Amino acid sequence: MQTSELPALWEQTQGCPQGSCSGPAFWNIVADEILSVQWPQGVHLQAFADDFAFIVTDNTREGLRKLSKLALDKFKEWADKK
Repeated sequence: MQTSELPALWEQTQGCPQGSCSGPAFWNIVADEILSVQWPQGVHLQAFADDFAFIVTDNTREGLRKLSKLALDKFKEWADKK
């Protein structure tokens, strides 16, 4: 992921193998929890196939920064539990 300062990289150590028959069903079970979270106004989490994307809106740059950090921190907390 590219940030304004530098790329943010991490090694993926968990998950379903790509192309597995049961992968989509497992992903739906796991993803349902995070997709059910009530995000603050201006934050929307969208899922497509096995990917997530945040849409964050605010009237100020600082508001965008705060909402984005809140969303990513909450998402990381969830992902670390999985």
